[in-house]
Amino acid sequence: MCVGMKGLVVGVIAMFFLVLGLVLMPSKKEDERWERENKIDTYWEIGDFELIDQYGKPFSSEELEGKIWLANFVFTSCTAECPLLTQQMTLVRRNLGDRPDIAFVSLSVDPQTDTPQRLLDYSKPYGEDDRWSLLTGDIDKVTELVTKKFLVPLTHDDDLAHSSTERAISHSDKMLVIDGKGVVRYFCDGLNQRTVESLTDVFQVLIQESGVY
Repeated sequence: MCVGMKGLVVGVIAMFFLVLGLVLMPSKKEDERWERENKIDTYWEIGDFELIDQYGKPFSSEELEGKIWLANFVFTSCTAECPLLTQQMTLVRRNLGDRPDIAFVSLSVDPQTDTPQRLLDYSKPYGEDDRWSLLTGDIDKVTELVTKKFLVPLTHDDDLAHSSTERAISHSDKMLVIDGKGVVRYFCDGLNQRTVESLTDVFQVLIQESGVY
């Protein structure tokens, strides 16, 4: 290949990555909207709850007292958003290191299918972490908790024409940060490219606020 042709090819490749970077780069307006819509504040209190964790043991909100924790909503048979939401949580966990004063909670929105063993198996590819609790329980109790206390939508298609594996489940992609008093302090779209960085920053702010370093 002649020098001129090599230069042309290199130029085309460079231009491709430049355009790709511009496409993927958040615009100033998008940054401003993200900052405007996702703010640390004092929102609402979650309240008490009791469910079952991935080890089949009772888990209550008392175990989260004094800890800053991150919550999301997933189910094990989901192949679309849920693995991405779980990966986002995993990255936040890694960013924050081994601090014992923080915790992570994934609530199954398909508790009829998600037994503790299924949740345990689901969690393994993302790495073991004693601070990460995957919770299930009675469907009515879970639905009430998700919709009435976490204040995010959850619907199940219970049409008998569908099998349990085909049953449509519509749930929120939101991820919420709750402080040591059980108050929601931040929430955002769990699938956004800014999510991991934003959640990591929020934890750092709330850790400083708590006075525990």
